[in-house]
Amino acid sequence: MSPIPLLQVATPFSTGTGVYLAQYALVVTNEHVVRSNSTVVIEGADLTEQLAEVVYLDAAYDLAFLRPRSFPEVPPLPFSQEAAGVGDPVRTVGQYLGEPVRHVEGRLTAVGVELNGTAYLRHTAREGETLIGGVLLDAQGQLRGINMMNAREHPGETLALPAATVSEVLDTFGRGEGRPAARCFYCREVTFELAANPKGFCPSCGKPLVLPSLVEEVLPTGVEATIEAIIRAAGHDPRLARRGPNLWRIRQGSATIQVTYHEDSGLVTGDAYLCQLPEMPPAEVFAYLLRENDRLQQLTFSTYGRDIILSLLIYDRYLSLETALPRFEALFAQADAYDDVLVNTYGAGWR
Repeated sequence: MSPIPLLQVATPFSTGTGVYLAQYALVVTNEHVVRSNSTVVIEGADLTEQLAEVVYLDAAYDLAFLRPRSFPEVPPLPFSQEAAGVGDPVRTVGQYLGEPVRHVEGRLTAVGVELNGTAYLRHTAREGETLIGGVLLDAQGQLRGINMMNAREHPGETLALPAATVSEVLDTFGRGEGRPAARCFYCREVTFELAANPKGFCPSCGKPLVLPSLVEEVLPTGVEATIEAIIRAAGHDPRLARRGPNLWRIRQGSATIQVTYHEDSGLVTGDAYLCQLPEMPPAEVFAYLLRENDRLQQLTFSTYGRDIILSLLIYDRYLSLETALPRFEALFAQADAYDDVLVNTYGAGWR
């Protein structure tokens, strides 16, 4: 069975899950995840982070389509053609940001569940909360649906939009020959972008309608703007670094640096996740980290489990491009260098 091309989707406001459908060259995700963004970040197991254009918005079904700039060749994910029945085995494949992909087995408990004029499947293939945006597969590994929300009347179960509905929406979008489009929440008509489109209103019913071209690029303000200015000055694209509210992730060589703004405390942290300790780490590696902590200025080593982390702390009241940039540049540069030393000299393992 081929791996599912599952992706993480991130904006300055939220994160979610998407799936790449090779037969359409599109990523399917949730509208509420990408709302108010013209481009979003996508990444996956075989896909380095990239910006993807939002080309379809559908608040009625909570669907959105993204057009990647490039994507590795993967086989199409087939849609289940058999009628769904209560008791059918199903499997959810989903992922929370920064966590491994989860595979959860379950069964369909209801079909044709009506909610706000839309029919859903209900199932038990979940652990804890619904893996929203994850795929629901049948016993043959074919797409049965897209997980959308908790089934409020049935705790511990999930509502999924059937694959047939997803296919119908994709086919409708395909009739626009690549033009961005949006579905009106009120009359449910799909409008394709044209030069004559009335700005901000559905041409069918006159109610408010947000077409992808009307979504302006997000411009951060305040501390977030300063952090993104620092990331840009350090040679990285802050748009690619966005991982949800007040969170950015930067790759520097072999190291991954996570920048977080904690609004309540006013603390800005930069945590560089380096290599991992061996299963039986020698005492010399800890002695080395302690010596470096005595020598370093404004940076500190710590360990969490087997992770080795190099951290920078600074309060927002002291945060400016002039004062903070040298500190972050030092973190970015030294993180990659320390990775090499720890692996080559002390036997640490690459992440």
